[in-house]
Amino acid sequence: MDKSNRKLMLNKITPVTGIVIGVIVLLVVILSIYYYYNINYLSMTTITPEGVIVQNLQSSMFKILVGMLPSAALSITALIGVYLTYHSIQSSKSSSRKQLTIQLVTDVNENKRLQDTKNLIFLKGNELPQYYSQLNDHTHKQQLEDDIERDVRNNKDMFVGNSLIRLNIGFLRNSKKLENDVKEAKERIKDSILKDEMLKDDIHYVLNYYEQISLGIRIEAFEEDLFKNLHYSSFMKLWKCAHPLILQIRTISGKDTIYQEIEILAAKWKNEPIKSHFPMK
Repeated sequence: MDKSNRKLMLNKITPVTGIVIGVIVLLVVILSIYYYYNINYLSMTTITPEGVIVQNLQSSMFKILVGMLPSAALSITALIGVYLTYHSIQSSKSSSRKQLTIQLVTDVNENKRLQDTKNLIFLKGNELPQYYSQLNDHTHKQQLEDDIERDVRNNKDMFVGNSLIRLNIGFLRNSKKLENDVKEAKERIKDSILKDEMLKDDIHYVLNYYEQISLGIRIEAFEEDLFKNLHYSSFMKLWKCAHPLILQIRTISGKDTIYQEIEILAAKWKNEPIKSHFPMK
């Protein structure tokens, strides 16, 4: 058993052992006092002039104390029961948090949308805010959509070679073909806008996902050390890449609390980096 496991086991055993030893010591002290008073005071009596035998006051008080022993024993037993129940509940909570965290780690690793978008965020790096702004700006595409039909009907050929519009100029005189070309061009623009919106939603999906994880760690719903050991590098890299974008989103929305849980956890982990479990040579 390694040092960390021995320490963990000691933390679990020490409180219970301390209580048991304390109870034993208390019983030994009480029994010692009982025998001491039994020998020195129990036989000491006083006979009054009327012939009434009166026991020594100390002996009487001792009997009262001895009579209280069952109640004291019950109280101690109840306290031990309460502590053991509390300890059991805490151990159960800790076990549940670990199981929940392990399931969380599994879900993160198997979430294709999450992993693919994280890779995109890592790929963009410092250019992520600019990339996000482009995804969020559809003005030029919407304007292009409004101008397509007018320009095509005016028989202009300015769209030849445009990647979004594939028009066959030879069929411009065919009204039916013209309508189909215009419709297809608009659909391609709409598809392009929809794709941008989906990519933007994917970025928010990743940030929201880790915001919830960070909150869960702060309120101790998840086991922080376990998740940290498995996802420290990935989490800190995500924060480094996404931090400028988060600042941009906060500025646009006017809300400084957006993704604050990620920032709180990242700041904490930055000051408390993960430690190596391998012994130093």
